[in-house]
Amino acid sequence: MTTKNIGERIDARCTRCGGRNMQITEELIGSGHYEVQAGRVSAVVSADSLIATGRLFGRCRQCGHDWVFRKNPLTS
Repeated sequence: MTTKNIGERIDARCTRCGGRNMQITEELIGSGHYEVQAGRVSAVVSADSLIATGRLFGRCRQCGHDWVFRKNPLTS
């Protein structure tokens, strides 16, 4: 996911207030499987791997605004 390291600058701001304190969340897809026999769960298997959808969400820590990034701020 990230090509940025801790302490590196990210060129992103809140689209509402311009704040630079934010949480960035990457959307991933995984699946879990439940085996059912005779109406009872017999096994639970979680995803072996997660797949990135490419969507990144921002949440401003100053004003609480939520948005979707158009470009990945972690790779620019």
